[in-house]
Amino acid sequence: MARREVKRYKALYFDLCVKDLEKYYSEKNPRGAYRKIKNYLLGRHFSHEQYSGYHSEYRTTDLEIFDLVYDMGKEFPWLGKCLNHFEVTNVGANHDLMELFEKPLPEPEEFSKE
Repeated sequence: MARREVKRYKALYFDLCVKDLEKYYSEKNPRGAYRKIKNYLLGRHFSHEQYSGYHSEYRTTDLEIFDLVYDMGKEFPWLGKCLNHFEVTNVGANHDLMELFEKPLPEPEEFSKE
């Protein structure tokens, strides 16, 4: 019996070579490629986290991510020629640590010297 793949939140991270973008995407506006990728992923329910990092807003399988990335490569034929790095990973629990900065922390007590 075939096992079903577990659905998990996913994170995508990539790095593009600007020189290759100038050659294959646009000499005048190579960084416009980042905007195209961002719009593509936001339109498919990913959130932009930082730089070239995106998190899925839904649980998905690896196969569904592979299909998404394959389709993105078809949509942007220049993408595969300009990538230095592209990876996917499962996202575990996220913990918001901002409340640690909202209240002043007590100063540590000085160690007593004996």
